[in-house]
Amino acid sequence: MKEPLALVIVCLCFFQAVCGWNWELWREYEKVLLSLRWELPLGLMLWCGMFVFLTFRWRDVVLIGLLGMGLGMLLFCGESRSTLSALVLLTGTTLGKGICFALKSGRQIGGNKKYLTGLIGVLVFASWWHLDLPGAYHGPRWMGLWNNPNIYGMLMGAGVVLSAGLLLADSRWQMADRGNTRSQKPEVRSQNQAGAANSKFKIQNSKLFLFLIVAVGIMVVGLAMSYSRGAWTATIVALLYLAWSYGKLKWRFVVPVVLVAAVVVAVFWHATADTDPWYLKRLDLSRPSAQHRVSAWRGAIQMMRDHPLGVGWNQAVSVYDKSYSPPEGGAAALTMNSYLMLGTELGLPGLVCFVAYVGLCFRKSPRLHLTKNLNLEKRIPHPGPLPIGSADSAEAETEKLVASHSSLRAACLAGALVFVVAFWFDGGLFDLPTAAMFWVLIELGVSRGEEG
Repeated sequence: MKEPLALVIVCLCFFQAVCGWNWELWREYEKVLLSLRWELPLGLMLWCGMFVFLTFRWRDVVLIGLLGMGLGMLLFCGESRSTLSALVLLTGTTLGKGICFALKSGRQIGGNKKYLTGLIGVLVFASWWHLDLPGAYHGPRWMGLWNNPNIYGMLMGAGVVLSAGLLLADSRWQMADRGNTRSQKPEVRSQNQAGAANSKFKIQNSKLFLFLIVAVGIMVVGLAMSYSRGAWTATIVALLYLAWSYGKLKWRFVVPVVLVAAVVVAVFWHATADTDPWYLKRLDLSRPSAQHRVSAWRGAIQMMRDHPLGVGWNQAVSVYDKSYSPPEGGAAALTMNSYLMLGTELGLPGLVCFVAYVGLCFRKSPRLHLTKNLNLEKRIPHPGPLPIGSADSAEAETEKLVASHSSLRAACLAGALVFVVAFWFDGGLFDLPTAAMFWVLIELGVSRGEEG
C-alpha cells in the first residue's frame, strides 16, 4: 500500500501544472493554499523536520541549514512572501524524506523495485501527451504536459538513466527475490517448489526486462525531440556515471566522443540562420539562447560578490536587470541556472549548503564491480535450496541483499545526477515536477546504500 500512495503523491507533483490549467477547482484549491503565507511554509517545515528526524544522518545538518535559511528569508523578508521557489524547495525535500522513510520502513527490495518501476511507467505515460498551449517554445520541440521542453527533457533523461540502471540491476533483483521467497518458511523447500519459484521469477524478470527496454526507447525519442541541450548533456554524464559504477567506463572511448563534440561546436559556431531547422540551430552555441545564459552566469557571480548573503527570494532577476546590464531581453536567463539562483537569492551560505549536501550524498558512490561474485549456482553445488539455519545460507542471503541494495542505489543516484547536471544549464530546482523527482531519487539512492 505504501508504494502506490507514494507514487500518487509524486504524480500530483508531476501534473500539478496541467491540473491547474484544466480544472477550475484545482486552481481555487491552489489559491487557498498560497494564501496561507505563514501556515503553509511552517507546516511543510514541520513535516520535513519530522521526516529528517526519523531518517537522520549527519549530512542532514547542512540540509537543515539550507532549509532554515530559506524559511527565514521567506518569513522575514516582506517582498519575498509571494514566491513559489521557497515552497517548492520545502515541498521537494519533504517529499524526498517522506517517501524515503515510507519505503525504508518495510526494508524490502521488492517494494522499492515496484515503486521505481511505477515511476518509470508514469514518465512513459506522460512522454507522448502534449498540450496545445500558446508559448515561446512552440514549434518542433516536445514539451509533454509541462509546456516547457527543458523540464520535459530532464524528466525523460532521468527516466532513461533510471531504466538503464534497473536493467543492469535485474539479475541482482532476481537473486534477492529468490532469497526472500526461500526465507518465508522455516523448513527446507522441495525440489519442485524451488523449480516453480525459479520459473516464476524468470517470467517476472522477462516481463520487467521487456517493459524497461520499451520504456528506454520511448523516452529516448522524447529526450531527443525536446531539443534540450542541457538534458542531453546531463543524460550522457549520468550514463557515464552508471557505467563507472559497474566498472565498465573506458576513457579511451569517451575522449574521442568529447573531441567530436568540440569539433561540432566549432563548426556550427555562427554558422546558422533563423530560417535553419531546429536541430541545426541547437548545435550553434553562439545564438542568444546560449549566450544570454553565459552573460547571466557572469552577472550572478558579480551579484554574489556584492550581496554575499543574498538579495531575497524572487529578487535576483530584477536586481540583475537593474544593476548588471544584461543583454536586451536576457535577464530571465538567470533562472536557467538553479545554483546561481540559489546563490544570489539565499547567498553564498545557501549555495554552499546545497552543494555540500549533494556532494555528501554522492561521496560513497557504489562500485558494483568490486562486490563478490554472487552466482548462486557456484556457491551451492546442488540445485536445491540451502537449509535456512546454515551459515552458508545466511552469508549468501546477506551478500545478495547487499548487492541488490547497491544496484538500486546506483540506479537512483544516476537518475538524480541528471538533475544535478541539468540544474546548471536549464534550472529546475524550483520547478515542482523536476524538484520532486530529484529529491526522491537522491534520498532513495542514499538510503538504499545505508541499509545494505
